[in-house]
Amino acid sequence: LLTSAVDVATLFVPNGSDIVSARGRGFPETLYRSKTEPALNPDNTRLAVLVNEQTASAAEIVSGAVQDLDVGVVVGKGRTYGKGLVQNVQDLPYQTALKYTVAKYYTPSGRCIQSTVYEEGSSSDGEKGGAKYKSKKVADKDRSVFYTAHGRPVKDGGGVEVDYKVEPQKASPLEIILLNSGTYSDYAAEWSKGHELTDGFGVDDATYKDFQRFVEKRQKDGDLKLEVMYDSQLRELQKKLKATRFDSSRRELDKLRSDIIKDVKKDFTTYKGQIKEDLEQNILARYLPDSMLIERGLKFDVQVSETAKMLKDGREFDKVLARDGPAASNNYALENSGQRNYETTSKSVPTLQSRW
Repeated sequence: LLTSAVDVATLFVPNGSDIVSARGRGFPETLYRSKTEPALNPDNTRLAVLVNEQTASAAEIVSGAVQDLDVGVVVGKGRTYGKGLVQNVQDLPYQTALKYTVAKYYTPSGRCIQSTVYEEGSSSDGEKGGAKYKSKKVADKDRSVFYTAHGRPVKDGGGVEVDYKVEPQKASPLEIILLNSGTYSDYAAEWSKGHELTDGFGVDDATYKDFQRFVEKRQKDGDLKLEVMYDSQLRELQKKLKATRFDSSRRELDKLRSDIIKDVKKDFTTYKGQIKEDLEQNILARYLPDSMLIERGLKFDVQVSETAKMLKDGREFDKVLARDGPAASNNYALENSGQRNYETTSKSVPTLQSRW
């Protein structure tokens, strides 16, 4: 994965750029540097990398290189996952394997984005067969500041923080329930038995009403719980009320469950557009390859749309990358730390200068 990430990053960063380094106890310090011209000219190409909280490992190497070298903007809601570890896998007998950490990787600015710190010693349940180590998230106060090629401050320990925040579209409770229960795909299977896919396919109102009847039937048959998101809490409360013999409150609880179901069903009207789109995607999934489904889904993605606007306008893009401002005198300086040192080369690592 490490070398694959380097290959991808090489397509976008200037020739000769540091992409990532890896070092650890007993691990030969290694620096990966671009040796070819990029596929896209960073000087006249506006690049954005979309991430979320599950963006991890190799994808964070690419994101970190793009951010640290100021060749593009990282877009998303907050931070990436924060997996900055290099790991090997050793095969063992009986079709088992041991996965162990050998080093940490560092972005071009010298920061490690690992979000979890592991220490020797047992956790609270260690004596009962639990973990024999302690783990904790890196506190914000312990995160050090580094600088990008244009002198923008970035922090280590906690994933790659986005440059341009765009909130993703939130799914309604009904959408989540229908997706997790497989109701969308089940209806798509039934739909395909009696219909043929035509050019310009779309879920019309008749199909949407038929889908609603399908959901109603599954609910009545006990195959679908529209209150499932709150079911565990309701069951726990019901158990406690039964133990205390609060009969009137138990009746109110039954009414609450019924009201929750009614409220969830209202999403059929409130989020009609999103549910129809979800339904279309699931029906088309039976006929089209994943690549076409992903391309189609991007047209309705809020984050993609907002990112496209930012790239098209250009002013916000230049503002984020500080293209119009002076670069820091020491682009790769780290507050309160020593110099970077790579054993794999006898030459000192050059400081990147602003290209704008």
